Amino acid sequence: MTPARRLAALAARFERRDAVLFVGVGGLIAASLVALAFLGEPINAGLGSQVLRQSIFVALGGAAYLAMSRLSYRFWWPLAWSTYVLAIILLLGVLFFGVERGGSQRWFLVWELQFQPSEFAKLALILTLARFYTRSKLALTSIWGHLLAGAITLPLVALILRQPDFGSAMLMLGIWQGMALAAGVAWRRLVIPPLITIALSPLIWLALRPYMRERILSFFDPGFDPLGSGYNVLQARIAIGSGGLWGRGFSESSQTVLEFLRVRETDFIFAVIAEQAGLIGATVLLAMFGLVILYCLLASLSAQDSFGGLIATGVMLIFVFQVVINVGMNAGVVPVTGLTLPLVSAGGSSVLALLAGLGLVTSVSHYREPTYIQTRPRPAMGGVVD
Repeated sequence: MTPARRLAALAARFERRDAVLFVGVGGLIAASLVALAFLGEPINAGLGSQVLRQSIFVALGGAAYLAMSRLSYRFWWPLAWSTYVLAIILLLGVLFFGVERGGSQRWFLVWELQFQPSEFAKLALILTLARFYTRSKLALTSIWGHLLAGAITLPLVALILRQPDFGSAMLMLGIWQGMALAAGVAWRRLVIPPLITIALSPLIWLALRPYMRERILSFFDPGFDPLGSGYNVLQARIAIGSGGLWGRGFSESSQTVLEFLRVRETDFIFAVIAEQAGLIGATVLLAMFGLVILYCLLASLSAQDSFGGLIATGVMLIFVFQVVINVGMNAGVVPVTGLTLPLVSAGGSSVLALLAGLGLVTSVSHYREPTYIQTRPRPAMGGVVD
């Protein structure tokens, strides 16, 4: 087959809904590279350049997307538990052999590039829970089954908290609860873990590290420590407000250019974009996220089996939770947790894992072969199996 025919055959495999994904992802990556390019960095930064590193991981992520989208998602059915064990090993390894940055030990250093295992642990958890909820009748018919799924999630949560990375740990719990809802677990069972957490909140508060407590206190009163834990929130609010409707442009954005806003390339990049592009630019950015989330939702609803549907749901939940929490903490309506803005914040491991996850979703959307997975009739999204 000639290259032209191969390209035509590949294009024919893409459904119309894929355009939704490509517009969304392309817009987010473009926004990321433009925002990072105008943060200011040395001309001869080499691999120290945020734009160059982000571009490298976008290219690697694109290759991972193509590989995962061309491979049937059912390939991961027998390997789900293996990915879970690998995630445990990597999270243990980073505690012993990882590099420490800013008081956290979350990364392996490969040459001059950082690799963060927790980003890939999210995908491993999604695959494992998708298999568990698809195969186990107990998971849907008993509170003990739901708590068993929680027991699968907790080792990953505990290891990520040890780094420490409170935001990613809480995201893992959100993925568990969200996938349980999509699988059909009854509402009355879903509320039990949050009630247990509320009951144990005094002990949890005592177990939190001092900086975590300060972030929570600063959420309720940013003036509690305006030059410390509340500083970034106050500066982010100023940046978002000063952007107005159309933004101040790249050279006139004082909060960004003069570096009043710290952690600009990761946690608070939404405030950077809002200052530079204004309400219009921020709205367009959120619309791009909406397209990606819509694509995942459509893939989940049209999936041929529960395993595929839950995979698409899990990836969708990563985008939903991280966008809501990151934008919320930029606006000062949720505590600062350190969760980045998906595909926009600087972070190679996150970009690579998210694009690989979207490749899984595309596989779910495309593959329609007869399934060998033994599965129950699939309830509608949020349906209840009692």
